[in-house]
Amino acid sequence: MEKTFNIPPKNPRDIMSANDLALCLKNLIGKSVKITGKPRTDGSTIRKLVTDCLSVYSTCEAAKETDYETIPPRGKGIPRLLLELVDTYIITSGANYNLQVWNRFPNSKSALIEYKNGKKIRACDIRLVFLKIDLQKSIIESIIILTPAYIEKEFGQFGKPTIKHQIIISEKKREEIKGVVLLGTDTKRMSGICRKTYKQPTEKMTDFPEQTKPFCIDLLSKLVAEKLLGTKLQSADTKNRGQILERKAMSLLGYKSNLVGGYPDVPNQFLEVKVQDSPTIDLGKYSPEFEEVIHSNITTKDVRYLIALTNYKTHMIESVVLVSGKELGDIFSFVSDTSFKCQRSIPMSFFDKYKKRCVFNP
Repeated sequence: MEKTFNIPPKNPRDIMSANDLALCLKNLIGKSVKITGKPRTDGSTIRKLVTDCLSVYSTCEAAKETDYETIPPRGKGIPRLLLELVDTYIITSGANYNLQVWNRFPNSKSALIEYKNGKKIRACDIRLVFLKIDLQKSIIESIIILTPAYIEKEFGQFGKPTIKHQIIISEKKREEIKGVVLLGTDTKRMSGICRKTYKQPTEKMTDFPEQTKPFCIDLLSKLVAEKLLGTKLQSADTKNRGQILERKAMSLLGYKSNLVGGYPDVPNQFLEVKVQDSPTIDLGKYSPEFEEVIHSNITTKDVRYLIALTNYKTHMIESVVLVSGKELGDIFSFVSDTSFKCQRSIPMSFFDKYKKRCVFNP
């Protein structure tokens, strides 16, 4: 009978030991794997390889549905390979690996599963399996299994959780707007303070407008959105591509100041800039789904959102969305709950030490 790995073990003591887990996963070293660059696709591919491997060696019996309760709402933060208390992560290249653990505090005693007999599976019990990929050979180069406690001891505590609001852009909607600028309208509040003609900004892009007026959404489209359509962004992770896009937008608007972060990205224009090639777009700490005052009487619903949708293979901007926060939920779908991630940077040199090996807390 095929094992169901998304169900907790009948008894947590029956999971594979750390040494047995390392011996089991060692069989994946040198295994061919195709990395597409799409996080969800690659994550699913790697999990299947690990699941198939664990299926051969795992003797753990799954719990009955009536014997336990899942604690986090909607099961957020529960690892996909719960039967063996395993979560998988893909490592490719770079000077540092930015580990992101979603919707749970990795080295905490927060309960994920509570059994009827009182036993619990806690966040700190989950083993993190890192699969280092040799992109040139398209093979699994090494596997490093770490506990959250080991990670904090060796590399420092996980960063303060970053709360993330998200929207989902369906493939159907993406195809509908391909090759065009999807332009919305300014809210009534924003229309009352905006200008329709270009004037070189005299204030810093990081300052909310006091002496000058922000550009209306139609002007922003002519100055930025229409000029971005069809251009290519450098191949990089989403965060870096986002910064590249912000700099392009700032230059087109006539600003010379540096990026500083915060919300919105360009306060002087009440403009938030996003880039994405996957269906999910992280909105950050603020979401127009929940109206909050940003400056004076301007709220998250008044902020203009410029979203560049790129092709994950060519990195070309295929469509640009420029709408008010108020319109964003009418066009796309807000994720109904917030997510958060705990992050920890790990030097790539650490993983490079264990080429062709599978190790646990080395």
